[in-house]
Amino acid sequence: MGYSDQKYYARPLVKVASAIAFGTSTGAGTASNSLAQPAASQLPEFINRTKITMVEAIAVTAIAANANPVNLTILNGTNIVAQIPVGTFTAGQVGTATVTSANAVFTAGTQPTMALIGTFTASGGTSGTWDLYFEQQELPVNPGSGS
Repeated sequence: MGYSDQKYYARPLVKVASAIAFGTSTGAGTASNSLAQPAASQLPEFINRTKITMVEAIAVTAIAANANPVNLTILNGTNIVAQIPVGTFTAGQVGTATVTSANAVFTAGTQPTMALIGTFTASGGTSGTWDLYFEQQELPVNPGSGS
């Protein structure tokens, strides 16, 4: 017999950040050109143990034409939870990520971070702005761990 508490089956798609602006590229042609999470766009801290099951991004403004390939990357510490290839996105375009399930569980009191990772072919290329959504599932507490 399975776990019957319906609370743990809920998976709403929730907007977790609006108009994320990573800024502009500072180097040209480097494979590791990365724009870190802006201080003004912190992702939510989870109150309970939670698993991210889907990530969706919507381009509010387009990324620079000189930015390809570029991935909007969601991280759990240094582990990649999800990546959305956004290097060719235009305003209004929606991208859905494949989630790495093994990295997608967050303990209570922790939060994901994000980065824009890829190659810009010139300095000053705009990162565009993004709305970010998570489908998240609250999980039962790990027995004996307290989280």
